[in-house]
Amino acid sequence: MRLAVLSMSALVLAACGGEAPVAPAAPVVEAPVADAPDGHGPMDDAMKAADASDDANTAETPDKFMFHTDTSKTESIHLPTAAGVTWTATLGKPGEVEIVGAADETMPDGSVHHVIKIKPVKSGVIATVKVEKRESADAAAPVTETRTINVMIH
Repeated sequence: MRLAVLSMSALVLAACGGEAPVAPAAPVVEAPVADAPDGHGPMDDAMKAADASDDANTAETPDKFMFHTDTSKTESIHLPTAAGVTWTATLGKPGEVEIVGAADETMPDGSVHHVIKIKPVKSGVIATVKVEKRESADAAAPVTETRTINVMIH
């Protein structure tokens, strides 16, 4: 209410050519930042459950999947594979995650996946890893499938 009166007074005085009183500045109260630059704090219970679920998962990692993780872990991207198929991983921004391994692995059900291991490096970001599938080892061969994997690093 006081601010409204001061604002009205300022407008009236300005219209009359007088000087307007200066309203006191409101104190700036900043919310505490979690543990990261853009506010990704510790995982809540839902994110912990999602993290535990993807740790135990051996199913294919779908396009636009989101890992919830932290810098103490290594995550696994599971991709379908067959003879002659290659997958290439490209980081969205270097320094957010690292690729620490890639190999074909046999899953408990007997299927074979190409598994790319990624290590989160920088807390407080949502990193991306783009994976591209080709039907040969030739890097100039056309891309037949693309998936973008997101990594929310707490």
